[in-house]
Amino acid sequence: MAWATVSFRSETLNMPVEAEVLIPQPGYKHLSQSTGFKVIILLHGANNDRSEWLLKSQIHDMVRELPVIVFMPSGKNSFYINTWNGYRYMDFVSCEIPSFIRNHFRVSDKKEDWLIAGESMGGYGALVNGFLHPDTFGNIAQFSGALNIHEIRDALPGIRMENLFGPNLEKAATYDPYALADKVPNEKRPRLFMCCGNEDMLYAANRRFFGVVRNGYDVRASWGIGGHEFQYWNEKLKEMLVWFMEEEVSEGFMMGRNGNDFH
Repeated sequence: MAWATVSFRSETLNMPVEAEVLIPQPGYKHLSQSTGFKVIILLHGANNDRSEWLLKSQIHDMVRELPVIVFMPSGKNSFYINTWNGYRYMDFVSCEIPSFIRNHFRVSDKKEDWLIAGESMGGYGALVNGFLHPDTFGNIAQFSGALNIHEIRDALPGIRMENLFGPNLEKAATYDPYALADKVPNEKRPRLFMCCGNEDMLYAANRRFFGVVRNGYDVRASWGIGGHEFQYWNEKLKEMLVWFMEEEVSEGFMMGRNGNDFH
Protein backbone atom coordinates (compact mmCIF):
# COMPACT_ATOMS: atom_id res chain seq x y z
CA MET A 1 0.00 0.00 0.00
CA ALA A 2 1.45 3.34 -1.07
CA TRP A 3 0.84 6.52 0.93
CA ALA A 4 0.83 9.82 -0.92
CA THR A 5 0.01 13.43 -0.11
CA VAL A 6 -1.75 15.11 -3.01
CA SER A 7 -2.01 18.87 -3.49
CA PHE A 8 -4.30 20.50 -6.01
CA ARG A 9 -6.36 23.61 -6.48
CA SER A 10 -10.01 23.21 -5.61
CA GLU A 11 -12.18 25.14 -8.04
CA THR A 12 -15.12 24.62 -5.69
CA LEU A 13 -13.39 26.20 -2.69
CA ASN A 14 -11.19 28.53 -4.77
CA MET A 15 -8.10 27.60 -2.80
CA PRO A 16 -5.25 25.06 -2.72
CA VAL A 17 -6.15 21.86 -0.85
CA GLU A 18 -4.32 18.75 0.30
CA ALA A 19 -5.34 15.17 1.01
CA GLU A 20 -3.71 11.97 2.19
CA VAL A 21 -4.28 8.96 -0.05
CA LEU A 22 -3.64 5.26 0.47
CA ILE A 23 -3.22 3.51 -2.87
CA PRO A 24 -2.91 -0.23 -3.66
CA GLN A 25 0.65 -0.89 -4.71
CA PRO A 26 1.84 -3.45 -7.30
CA GLY A 27 3.73 -6.34 -5.79
CA TYR A 28 0.94 -8.34 -4.23
CA LYS A 29 -0.31 -10.62 -7.00
CA HIS A 30 -3.90 -10.38 -5.85
CA LEU A 31 -3.82 -6.58 -6.34
CA SER A 32 -3.15 -6.88 -10.06
CA GLN A 33 -6.83 -7.14 -10.85
CA SER A 34 -8.06 -5.44 -14.01
CA THR A 35 -11.22 -4.00 -12.45
CA GLY A 36 -11.24 -0.66 -10.67
CA PHE A 37 -10.53 -0.43 -6.97
CA LYS A 38 -13.13 0.35 -4.35
CA VAL A 39 -13.03 3.82 -2.79
CA ILE A 40 -13.32 5.11 0.77
CA ILE A 41 -13.56 8.86 1.35
CA LEU A 42 -12.65 9.18 5.02
CA LEU A 43 -13.52 12.38 6.88
CA HIS A 44 -11.82 13.70 10.02
CA GLY A 45 -13.44 15.19 13.11
CA ALA A 46 -13.66 18.77 14.43
CA ASN A 47 -10.46 20.69 15.18
CA ASN A 48 -8.40 18.17 13.20
CA ASP A 49 -7.17 17.71 9.64
CA ARG A 50 -6.49 15.15 6.92
CA SER A 51 -3.78 13.40 9.00
CA GLU A 52 -6.05 12.41 11.87
CA TRP A 53 -6.99 8.91 10.72
CA LEU A 54 -3.40 8.11 9.73
CA LEU A 55 -1.98 9.29 13.05
CA LYS A 56 -4.62 7.96 15.41
CA SER A 57 -5.99 4.81 13.79
CA GLN A 58 -4.53 1.72 12.11
CA ILE A 59 -6.19 2.41 8.77
CA HIS A 60 -2.92 2.12 6.82
CA ASP A 61 -2.12 -1.25 8.33
CA MET A 62 -5.67 -2.57 7.93
CA VAL A 63 -6.00 -1.83 4.21
CA ARG A 64 -2.40 -2.49 3.17
CA GLU A 65 -3.30 -5.55 1.06
CA LEU A 66 -6.87 -4.68 0.17
CA PRO A 67 -8.01 -3.47 -3.28
CA VAL A 68 -9.27 -0.12 -2.02
CA ILE A 69 -8.20 3.52 -2.30
CA VAL A 70 -8.63 5.58 0.88
CA PHE A 71 -8.87 9.33 0.25
CA MET A 72 -8.59 11.57 3.34
CA PRO A 73 -9.23 15.27 2.62
CA SER A 74 -9.03 18.22 4.98
CA GLY A 75 -12.43 19.71 5.69
CA LYS A 76 -11.42 22.37 8.24
CA ASN A 77 -14.24 22.82 10.77
CA SER A 78 -16.85 22.94 8.00
CA PHE A 79 -19.03 19.99 9.04
CA TYR A 80 -18.69 19.17 5.31
CA ILE A 81 -21.67 21.29 4.26
CA ASN A 82 -22.12 24.29 1.97
CA THR A 83 -21.76 26.80 4.77
CA TRP A 84 -23.69 29.96 5.57
CA ASN A 85 -20.61 32.07 4.92
CA GLY A 86 -20.13 30.70 1.43
CA TYR A 87 -17.67 27.81 1.55
CA ARG A 88 -18.98 24.93 -0.54
CA TYR A 89 -17.50 22.00 1.34
CA MET A 90 -20.35 19.65 0.44
CA ASP A 91 -19.80 20.29 -3.25
CA PHE A 92 -16.09 19.76 -2.67
CA VAL A 93 -16.55 16.41 -0.90
CA SER A 94 -19.39 14.95 -2.93
CA CYS A 95 -18.67 16.31 -6.41
CA GLU A 96 -15.13 17.61 -6.88
CA ILE A 97 -13.30 14.92 -4.90
CA PRO A 98 -15.06 11.97 -6.62
CA SER A 99 -14.28 13.57 -9.98
CA PHE A 100 -10.64 14.04 -8.96
CA ILE A 101 -10.39 10.41 -7.84
CA ARG A 102 -11.92 9.07 -11.05
CA ASN A 103 -9.59 11.18 -13.17
CA HIS A 104 -6.39 10.17 -11.37
CA PHE A 105 -6.89 6.61 -10.11
CA ARG A 106 -8.18 3.32 -11.47
CA VAL A 107 -11.41 2.96 -9.51
CA SER A 108 -14.78 1.29 -9.85
CA ASP A 109 -17.62 3.24 -11.44
CA LYS A 110 -20.24 1.38 -9.39
CA LYS A 111 -21.69 3.33 -6.48
CA GLU A 112 -21.83 0.08 -4.51
CA ASP A 113 -18.02 0.24 -4.45
CA TRP A 114 -17.92 3.75 -2.98
CA LEU A 115 -18.05 4.49 0.74
CA ILE A 116 -18.08 7.83 2.54
CA ALA A 117 -17.16 7.56 6.21
CA GLY A 118 -16.06 9.65 9.17
CA GLU A 119 -15.98 10.13 12.92
CA SER A 120 -17.77 12.75 15.03
CA MET A 121 -18.02 15.83 12.77
CA GLY A 122 -16.88 13.55 9.95
CA GLY A 123 -19.65 11.09 10.77
CA TYR A 124 -22.18 13.89 10.44
CA GLY A 125 -20.54 14.91 7.15
CA ALA A 126 -20.61 11.35 5.84
CA LEU A 127 -24.32 11.03 6.49
CA VAL A 128 -25.47 14.35 5.03
CA ASN A 129 -23.21 14.02 1.97
CA GLY A 130 -24.22 10.40 1.46
CA PHE A 131 -27.94 11.03 1.84
CA LEU A 132 -27.87 14.02 -0.51
CA HIS A 133 -25.72 12.21 -3.11
CA PRO A 134 -27.03 8.63 -3.17
CA ASP A 135 -26.03 8.24 -6.84
CA THR A 136 -22.38 8.65 -5.83
CA PHE A 137 -22.18 6.78 -2.53
CA GLY A 138 -23.69 3.34 -2.16
CA ASN A 139 -22.35 3.02 1.39
CA ILE A 140 -22.09 5.31 4.42
CA ALA A 141 -20.24 4.66 7.67
CA GLN A 142 -20.36 6.95 10.67
CA PHE A 143 -18.46 6.59 13.90
CA SER A 144 -20.08 8.41 16.86
CA GLY A 145 -21.56 11.04 14.58
CA ALA A 146 -22.23 14.56 15.87
CA LEU A 147 -25.78 14.28 14.59
CA ASN A 148 -27.74 16.99 16.41
CA ILE A 149 -26.22 20.41 15.72
CA HIS A 150 -28.34 22.20 18.33
CA GLU A 151 -27.28 19.76 21.05
CA ILE A 152 -23.55 20.07 20.39
CA ARG A 153 -23.45 23.84 19.73
CA ASP A 154 -22.02 24.68 23.15
CA ALA A 155 -19.70 21.65 23.19
CA LEU A 156 -17.53 23.15 20.44
CA PRO A 157 -16.69 26.67 21.69
CA GLY A 158 -13.77 26.97 19.29
CA ILE A 159 -16.04 26.69 16.25
CA ARG A 160 -18.31 29.56 15.24
CA MET A 161 -21.35 27.51 14.37
CA GLU A 162 -23.22 30.59 13.13
CA ASN A 163 -20.69 30.90 10.30
CA LEU A 164 -21.58 27.39 9.22
CA PHE A 165 -25.30 27.13 9.87
CA GLY A 166 -26.45 30.76 10.10
CA PRO A 167 -27.11 33.16 13.00
CA ASN A 168 -29.90 30.98 14.39
CA LEU A 169 -28.53 27.73 12.97
CA GLU A 170 -31.11 27.92 10.18
CA LYS A 171 -29.19 25.57 7.91
CA ALA A 172 -29.18 22.85 10.55
CA ALA A 173 -32.67 21.91 9.35
CA THR A 174 -31.43 21.67 5.75
CA TYR A 175 -28.67 19.29 6.80
CA ASP A 176 -30.51 17.32 9.47
CA PRO A 177 -29.47 13.66 9.02
CA TYR A 178 -32.58 12.42 10.83
CA ALA A 179 -34.83 14.17 8.28
CA LEU A 180 -32.61 13.49 5.26
CA ALA A 181 -32.72 9.75 5.91
CA ASP A 182 -36.47 9.72 5.24
CA LYS A 183 -36.13 11.72 2.01
CA VAL A 184 -33.84 9.33 0.13
CA PRO A 185 -35.92 7.31 -2.37
CA ASN A 186 -36.18 3.68 -1.34
CA GLU A 187 -34.47 2.41 -4.48
CA LYS A 188 -31.45 4.68 -3.91
CA ARG A 189 -30.86 4.18 -0.21
CA PRO A 190 -27.22 3.39 0.64
CA ARG A 191 -26.14 0.71 3.05
CA LEU A 192 -25.30 2.10 6.48
CA PHE A 193 -22.74 1.22 9.12
CA MET A 194 -22.86 3.05 12.44
CA CYS A 195 -21.32 2.74 15.87
CA CYS A 196 -21.08 4.65 19.13
CA GLY A 197 -19.77 3.75 22.56
CA ASN A 198 -22.11 3.80 25.53
CA GLU A 199 -19.81 6.22 27.41
CA ASP A 200 -19.94 8.77 24.60
CA MET A 201 -21.91 12.00 25.10
CA LEU A 202 -23.34 11.41 21.61
CA TYR A 203 -24.63 7.94 22.43
CA ALA A 204 -28.28 8.98 22.92
CA ALA A 205 -28.34 10.93 19.65
CA ASN A 206 -26.87 7.95 17.80
CA ARG A 207 -29.39 5.55 19.29
CA ARG A 208 -32.18 7.91 18.19
CA PHE A 209 -30.77 7.95 14.70
CA PHE A 210 -30.65 4.15 14.62
CA GLY A 211 -34.33 4.16 15.52
CA VAL A 212 -35.00 6.34 12.47
CA VAL A 213 -33.13 4.16 9.96
CA ARG A 214 -33.43 0.64 11.33
CA ASN A 215 -36.61 -0.26 9.43
CA GLY A 216 -35.97 1.59 6.17
CA TYR A 217 -32.30 0.88 5.52
CA ASP A 218 -29.85 -1.97 5.30
CA VAL A 219 -28.00 -0.89 8.44
CA ARG A 220 -25.30 -2.48 10.58
CA ALA A 221 -25.19 -0.96 14.05
CA SER A 222 -22.44 -1.74 16.55
CA TRP A 223 -22.47 -0.46 20.10
CA GLY A 224 -20.46 -1.53 23.16
CA ILE A 225 -18.26 0.01 25.84
CA GLY A 226 -16.32 3.07 24.75
CA GLY A 227 -16.05 6.84 24.70
CA HIS A 228 -15.50 9.53 22.10
CA GLU A 229 -12.03 8.30 21.24
CA PHE A 230 -9.96 6.42 18.70
CA GLN A 231 -9.38 3.53 21.07
CA TYR A 232 -13.04 2.67 20.46
CA TRP A 233 -13.22 3.75 16.81
CA ASN A 234 -10.14 1.79 15.84
CA GLU A 235 -11.81 -1.45 16.93
CA LYS A 236 -14.93 -0.59 14.98
CA LEU A 237 -12.86 0.35 11.93
CA LYS A 238 -11.93 -3.31 11.45
CA GLU A 239 -15.59 -4.28 11.67
CA MET A 240 -16.54 -1.61 9.15
CA LEU A 241 -13.86 -2.69 6.67
CA VAL A 242 -15.05 -6.30 6.77
CA TRP A 243 -18.61 -5.04 6.24
CA PHE A 244 -17.58 -2.93 3.23
CA MET A 245 -14.97 -5.34 1.81
CA GLU A 246 -16.85 -8.54 2.61
CA GLU A 247 -16.54 -10.01 -0.88
CA GLU A 248 -12.80 -9.29 -1.08
CA VAL A 249 -12.12 -10.68 2.40
CA SER A 250 -14.05 -13.86 1.55
CA GLU A 251 -11.95 -14.25 -1.60
CA GLY A 252 -8.73 -14.24 0.39
CA PHE A 253 -7.61 -10.61 0.39
CA MET A 254 -5.66 -10.02 3.56
CA MET A 255 -6.20 -7.38 6.20
CA GLY A 256 -4.53 -6.28 9.37
CA ARG A 257 -1.13 -6.33 11.00
CA ASN A 258 -0.57 -10.07 10.51
CA GLY A 259 -2.14 -10.17 7.08
CA ASN A 260 -4.66 -12.78 8.15
CA ASP A 261 -6.50 -11.29 11.11
CA PHE A 262 -9.88 -11.77 9.46
CA HIS A 263 -9.53 -15.36 8.22
